Amino acid sequence: MSQRPTARAVLARTWLPLVVVVALTVGGLGMYKAHQASAPGPVLAVNPPQAPEEFTPKRMTYELSGDVGSGGILSYIDVDGYPHTVDLTELPWSHVETTNLSVVSGSVSAQVHGGQVGCRILVDDVVRDEQTTTRQDADVTCRVKSA
Repeated sequence: MSQRPTARAVLARTWLPLVVVVALTVGGLGMYKAHQASAPGPVLAVNPPQAPEEFTPKRMTYELSGDVGSGGILSYIDVDGYPHTVDLTELPWSHVETTNLSVVSGSVSAQVHGGQVGCRILVDDVVRDEQTTTRQDADVTCRVKSA
């Protein structure tokens, strides 16, 4: 027997399965590449970390001046919103508060038995409100709603 008929017999029996394997491999590779090309990218559920904004603390200054006379009383609201009362025996009076809040508000009011009183509120050394009253038993109020 010659080798030629044996090679033909092997080729006759294996060509169809060989073609099927090659076709399935090429088809599978094509589907994998198509799936890979159409897959969505990663979705970020959380924003990546960012550098914090540079923030300079706000500085609020309450000032009171004038003639206290025989005495007086002063009320102010601090940067956290709490009221405070001070018995006045002499003027001028001042109080400074510092906060990291982005918006600050404050209020100061005074009543004196003297003839003149003035108040002033500064935020970062900028006058935001200033009032003066001249009369017996004077009273004055200064407010900053948002600074």
